[in-house]
Amino acid sequence: MAEFSFDNTAKAFDLYGREVIKRARRNLKIKRKVDGKYRITDNTGKLGKSLAYKITRGGKGIQLKFISSLDYANFIEKGVKGKDSTYPSVKKYRPKDKKQAKFTKKNLAKGVVEKWIRSPKIKLRDKDGKFIKKSDANIKNASYMIGKSIAEKGIGARSYMKDAIEESKKRFILDLKRGILKDLTTNLTIE
Repeated sequence: MAEFSFDNTAKAFDLYGREVIKRARRNLKIKRKVDGKYRITDNTGKLGKSLAYKITRGGKGIQLKFISSLDYANFIEKGVKGKDSTYPSVKKYRPKDKKQAKFTKKNLAKGVVEKWIRSPKIKLRDKDGKFIKKSDANIKNASYMIGKSIAEKGIGARSYMKDAIEESKKRFILDLKRGILKDLTTNLTIE
């Protein structure tokens, strides 16, 4: 008996994966209201560039998985509970099968926020809202204060990937139906 080919179905999965990644990158760049504030999630563009998908074909069929090369991508997607308080969006997207991520220390690891602040797109301001020079002392002060705030309040869930998956689902279902039908008609032989 000849092996069943899922080539057209795999093409539908590939098209869906590309569309979801494209929409997720767009979602990261759009200024969206998250927990009452308008925010752009991906200021530096690194998170969007790190997004990819992986299609595996095996004995159980075809599987599509969305991945990122950055460790913090999942934290941005689902949010992180703060030490003292939590944003409402974090509770909304709480994972059912895993324990919710939570900050336990008073501040983030040294250098994490500092690296982000040193990127050219980030501008520092003083307490009056005026722009200030990016000196080492100003960067260290800002990174300490921002890290402390993030550890206390947490990170609001952005759901950029979940929204992209939902936005692309209707088209995917149609493409998947066509792919499965093509595979059935090309692989089915009646004797």
